[in-house]
Amino acid sequence: MDKRIAIDNTKFIYNTNFAGDPTKDRYADTRRKCNLLIPDPEQARDLMKMGVAVKETRPSERDDPETFIPEYFVPVIVKYRDKTGFPVKYPPKVYLVEDDSRPVLLDEETIDRLDRIRVKNVNVILNAYEYDPIGHRYNLYVRTMYVEQDMDDDPYAARYNRRGYEEDNF
Repeated sequence: MDKRIAIDNTKFIYNTNFAGDPTKDRYADTRRKCNLLIPDPEQARDLMKMGVAVKETRPSERDDPETFIPEYFVPVIVKYRDKTGFPVKYPPKVYLVEDDSRPVLLDEETIDRLDRIRVKNVNVILNAYEYDPIGHRYNLYVRTMYVEQDMDDDPYAARYNRRGYEEDNF
């Protein structure tokens, strides 16, 4: 069974914690993570059958329960270090795409930038890791992810685009 999962044209749902800050996590978790919407309900069902913890949104107080359409999402982990603190052999490749600029590869030190931007679109390839071989349950880890920053509300973005510069944006 192929353990790679592609989710295209999606978004983050709820707050992200790419910094791994335990004060920003409900359970004081230090893992770098986010929740990704699954736009295709069929893919959500396939992931549930596989053993991935797919979750479903619930109506808020503002929503009409009669017309509310739930969305599916999955928790996703970005792992740069193993349990002992050593760098993993194959770190995730997470790219930030700003307007028409070349994608910028983020690393362990710069990925927290994603916690502070508006995101327009996400395309991701995930690795499924079986953490419970008896129950066949899986966690999802980022292999490759492209995060497109929402620049539509910034009328100066095109004017000050740094396209063509070789220097690092950080």
